[in-house]
Amino acid sequence: MLTIYQIPALYRLLMRLGYGPDYAARYALVADRIGDPDDVLEVCCGHLGLYRHLARRGLVRSYVGLEQAPAMLRLARRGGVAVRAHDVRAGGALPAAGTVIMQASLYQFHDIADTLLPRLWVAARRRLVIAEPVRNLSQSRSRVVRWAARALTRTPDGRIHTFRYTEATLLELYRRCDVPVSRVDRTPGGREIVISSLRAPSP
Repeated sequence: MLTIYQIPALYRLLMRLGYGPDYAARYALVADRIGDPDDVLEVCCGHLGLYRHLARRGLVRSYVGLEQAPAMLRLARRGGVAVRAHDVRAGGALPAAGTVIMQASLYQFHDIADTLLPRLWVAARRRLVIAEPVRNLSQSRSRVVRWAARALTRTPDGRIHTFRYTEATLLELYRRCDVPVSRVDRTPGGREIVISSLRAPSP
């Protein structure tokens, strides 16, 4: 069955349509939280939209992306971007980086989030930034729109992800995992929230 992860151009188009005016704002919020050039690890980097935004703003000193979808990996190789094939569900330590980012993907791992979020935090030498949708088309009142959104976003492992976080349930996850919440930002339309966790500076 077709999914948006098989066709990067379709993925980009539907993300733009789904987020509307929030599409650009969600990248800008993440970039604002980084502030200065840093070594970046992006988990589930997709079509590299965030990477391109950060690079344009001069915030990428070095970059490693982790991704599972073959089409996204081919896209990265064609563009000469350092993206590694990686199955988040396989467990194990993640590559360390000054800034670790996961955008619009944590809901796909909600069943292992209590172990995944600490792994992301351990990998972050300076900051962890999680951007997560809290409103999207899979929650539409229209049965047809809900079906289409959920079917199209079937991930490469064959899963259809109907679960979505709310701001409250996401913050509760951080509390359970004992990962600090330094700042919470919201896109203007409220479709995505960005949670930043900062490590205390070394004495």
